[in-house]
Amino acid sequence: MVLLLTVGCFFLALLWFSHARAETDAVPPSTWFVDMNQYAASAHGSLRCEECHTGMIGNGAGQGIGKSHPDPDAFLKTRSRTDFDYQACQKCHKTAYARFVTGAHATAAEKQKAGEKPSKAGLAPDCGECHSAHYSKSHLSRSQTGRIMTKTCGTCHQDQKESFLANYHGKAGVNLGYERAAFCTDCHGAHTIVSLKDKEAALNACRRCHKEATPEFANIIIHDSTKNLELKSDAKQAGLKWVHALRAMVLILVVAVLAFFYLHTGLLMLRKLHEKLRRHK
Repeated sequence: MVLLLTVGCFFLALLWFSHARAETDAVPPSTWFVDMNQYAASAHGSLRCEECHTGMIGNGAGQGIGKSHPDPDAFLKTRSRTDFDYQACQKCHKTAYARFVTGAHATAAEKQKAGEKPSKAGLAPDCGECHSAHYSKSHLSRSQTGRIMTKTCGTCHQDQKESFLANYHGKAGVNLGYERAAFCTDCHGAHTIVSLKDKEAALNACRRCHKEATPEFANIIIHDSTKNLELKSDAKQAGLKWVHALRAMVLILVVAVLAFFYLHTGLLMLRKLHEKLRRHK
């Protein structure tokens, strides 16, 4: 019994530590203050400030020179990630930027600029919402990157994050650090972002890991949240109803079985106690 309790506590501590690391590895909140010690240890630590902020700082090539520094009373109160021109990113990340501008997030941003309301997930993200230009580190393992990604994607897609962590993929990748587990970008892409509502697109995503996957794989429900159900396809809605109905039935069955055995054990103990008391009369 002591051994079982020790093993149980160990695994609980392991799960807590995994989640704690996922929390601390997330992209820091938007701020104009930069911790230069953390920046020096980041992936961009070898870059000079003016290589990205050419419009604010003179870089020796004439760019930014002669311009007055922005008024701090107004400028420092704005949202730093939103105001930065992320076209600067394509100087080093051409392929990633080209994919991003054709992806779902960039499309949502254009709709917002045209006056449409943000989606229920929130404002469309730009580069800085998913990557910290000042603090993100390079040469991380696949499982470390996956933990950070899960936390980052979950800031807008909370329901999907919860269902992913409850699924085998999330448990193996985030909790156990399994390097070959599927994370968000393995199915949806890192920058183009595919919703996978189309069965053919979903099947192609499955076949990246499951080479022999048949068309039935596309019917598997990974994100089983019932929130915003009206936004899902008719097939997904029907599937979710069956999933949650079966879940309720299994829960009732498990509770009934446990209740039966606890009742049976209790009655058996009472009977033995009764027989013991009769023998002592």
